Amino acid sequence: MKGSYAVFGLGGFGARLAEELSGNGCDVVAVDIDSDLVMTIKDSVTKALTADVTNPDVIKELGVKKFDGVILCMSNHFEAQILALNFLKQEGAGKVIVKTNNPVQKRILLRLGADEVIEPEQDVAERLARKLSMDNIRDMFEFKGSFIADVVVPETMGGRSIKELDLRNKFNITVLLIKKPGSGIETVWNPDIILNTGDQLTVIGQEKAIMNVFKK
Repeated sequence: MKGSYAVFGLGGFGARLAEELSGNGCDVVAVDIDSDLVMTIKDSVTKALTADVTNPDVIKELGVKKFDGVILCMSNHFEAQILALNFLKQEGAGKVIVKTNNPVQKRILLRLGADEVIEPEQDVAERLARKLSMDNIRDMFEFKGSFIADVVVPETMGGRSIKELDLRNKFNITVLLIKKPGSGIETVWNPDIILNTGDQLTVIGQEKAIMNVFKK
């Protein structure tokens, strides 16, 4: 198994998350107060339970300490999120990730002890905006404090080597992968490789630096 997770709230986001985690080899316990939603997902996860996670006895019975993470996906019921978060922390849950709908709720949940708060709609909107407004940045997402991005080599970099560009020292950007037209994706080991306009790169660094270097 690649980890053990509990997903509370089986709406569209929660159900998809539970199914994806399970499909990736994780042990997943999916919980919702709606028995119809539970029945829909029961064959796709390790265990599916009909229960009210705003009840402290339910949290105790689940033994939440055993999970690598608990994800609260009840963003349309903010008071329920707060209650469940409070009981999870009281019972010693390790990592608690909460889905929310707006920045105000995010600030509140972080102050109440959430380890991570995600805003899926905002994240998708920001990624789409970058994709539409900056031709050379195809995708970018956060990874452990840094950002990984798929970018296209602009004309200003064409004909120069990675070593010559010195992206790591100048901008703290590391080139991980390269895909040249007609070729497959390759790991970048040789800093003397010449970049051509239109080559596709996967890089890691800070968001602002990546956007400044690879802007349109």
